[in-house]
Order: sequence, then structure tokens, then C-alpha cells
Amino acid sequence: MRLVTVYLTFIYFNYYQCQKASLKCQEYGKAVYVQKESPTLTTISKVNNVSECGIVSVPLIVGGELASEKEFPHMAVIGFGLSPDAELKWDCGGSLISELYVLTAAHCLESRQLGPSQKIRFGILRLQDTSSNLQERLVTKRIPHPEHKSPLKANDIALIQMDQPIIFTPSVRPACLSVNDIRPGNKALATGFGKVTYEAESGSESLMKVTLTIYSNDKCEKILPAKETIRNTMLCAGKLSGGKDTCQGDSGGPLQTVLKDPYCMYSIAGVTSFGKFCGFANAPAIYTKVSSYVSWIESVVWP
Repeated sequence: MRLVTVYLTFIYFNYYQCQKASLKCQEYGKAVYVQKESPTLTTISKVNNVSECGIVSVPLIVGGELASEKEFPHMAVIGFGLSPDAELKWDCGGSLISELYVLTAAHCLESRQLGPSQKIRFGILRLQDTSSNLQERLVTKRIPHPEHKSPLKANDIALIQMDQPIIFTPSVRPACLSVNDIRPGNKALATGFGKVTYEAESGSESLMKVTLTIYSNDKCEKILPAKETIRNTMLCAGKLSGGKDTCQGDSGGPLQTVLKDPYCMYSIAGVTSFGKFCGFANAPAIYTKVSSYVSWIESVVWP
């Protein structure tokens, strides 16, 4: 009887926790719409909710394509340096998941070569973009998963708290957290400003997108080097024939799918973690599986 009670408590706790993320997903979905006044000939003005969805109907970073304006409004790029006032190197990605928090990889909190993460930018398609869509925030708190032990690759997930809330616009708004596992064979989109070839000396100046296939962990363990253990808290994705992949500089960025409900919202299934090569045959990349960490994320972001 005691075992049954403990089991039911566990199920209830996890259901309740995932409910937080699901409710926030619905709430943030409202930011897809903006209120616009319709021109009329009467003295009574009419205000309509107008969709500002930027997702391309057929979603087409190695082997990738240029992203479009408002297509990935949750996409964040993280700048590193010895201080916020220093010249920063934009070298990791992330996902806006609330007004104050960005989801990224634990190894993206600080760089041995560049220093700590200092600033985050949103709403841009090019790293040097200074358009009115740009929003920039200071990093105030770096929160690695409590079980992450650098330089090990397990639990490579983290949260960054910003100094000020983000203002939701058609170009900058949160994505949802994936509360369910994504199945092998399904497709997902990866985005980032990383290298577009393995040999490239620096990352892409423009935001790139690429469609990848999810593979079973068993299949990937047979392909990747024996020393790489793929845990059940990880996802394996890529294109086994080569040509499509994430690369250096894409770390921390989202592996995402488009939701049917709420309209025009993405679900973050994975966080770009590591890979051996970029775009090579039989060399898929590994992503931290977000659904395994929803309870921890909720405890920090929406306690």
C-alpha cells in the first residue's frame, strides 16, 4: 500500500509540475497577436487581434538556410567577455522561456578562453544588427543544473537570469518547454549562429536553421565513439548521410518543433550540447533532452 501511495504521489507531482510549463505555454502564445485598430468610417473604432506569426509554413549549422524575420522570436545569442563593457564574443545560443530567463547549455555559462557570459541579445538575424527589433540584457545570475559536473557532458543544461524583463514583441517572445519525449524518426529544427562548415574559423554572421532527424540513442551509440555514453536524458539528431548538423558556436541553442496549439509557438525539445564533427556522415550531434528537466526548470523560473 505504501508503494502505491508513493507512486501516485510521484505521478501527481510530475503532472502538477508539467502543468506549470503547459499553462505558461498557453499564456505566452497570446503574444503572437497584437492589437490593431481597423480603419472605419464610423466614429466607433474597432480593435482586432492580428497575428504576427513569422513561422515559415514549410520549415526548410551546416547545410542550413537563412532564418527569416520573426521566425524564431525566442532565439537568444550569448556574449562572453571579462566584463559587460568589454568587446564581447557572441559564441553560444539560448532560448527565451520567460520574461526573465534563458535556457542554454551548462557549458555556455562561462568560457575558459573568453570569460563569463555577460550579455544576451534577442530579435536579431545578424550578430551586428542594430535594428529596432534588438533587445539586449545583462546576465545577472548563471544557474547550471545542480548535477552538472564540468567538463562532463551529462546534465548539460542551465538557466540564465537577466537584469530586466524582456518586452514581448512579434520579434521577441518565449518558446514553450517540451514536456513529452520526441520520438525517433521525427524531425526537428536547430538554429544558431555557429560555424557553417567544420573548417570555418568563425561562426556565421547570420542566424541559420536546419531540419534534423531524431535517432534512437541505441542507434547513435553504435555510430559514435565508444567513450561517448548517450544517456536517457540526451537526444541524438542529425543526418546520417551528412551535410546537415549543428556546429561550434551553436551550443546552448534550441532543437525545436512547431506546435499545433498554441498557434505559432515552438516547443524546445533539446539544447545543443556536443558532437564530434559538423555535417560529417555518421556523426550526429547530441542534445540535452528538455523533457527530462522540466521540473527543475519550473522550480527556478516559476517557483
